[in-house]
Amino acid sequence: MFVLKIVTDFASAHSLRDYPGDCSRLHGHNWQVEVLVESEVLNDVGIAIDFREIKRQTKVVAKRLDHQYLNEIEPFDKLNPTAENISKYFFEEVGKLINNKDVSVKEVVIWETPRASVAYSQGKL
Repeated sequence: MFVLKIVTDFASAHSLRDYPGDCSRLHGHNWQVEVLVESEVLNDVGIAIDFREIKRQTKVVAKRLDHQYLNEIEPFDKLNPTAENISKYFFEEVGKLINNKDVSVKEVVIWETPRASVAYSQGKL
């Protein structure tokens, strides 16, 4: 199995609903996004999917959130904009853009700060 990874970023603000602490107030992050894609198949050139394509499609999703107040845009106008929910959102949305019979998103890691991240995949623990 080949696993490819790209890293990109975006900036946005949010406030966590019903959170018993400072994060319930409006604040911002410079989020880092890691997207891991897996494939067992290589094309004639010897690649599974071009890194540029993974990055391009991830940036399409990131652009929806970049410089936004997440609590005001779908799906986070109803879904609490936690790092956990943001990682699942990227997993699903990037997957819609790049998954095919040979390639699929394996995992998304969202870094809220340089020392705090969450990973989302559809594997079982």
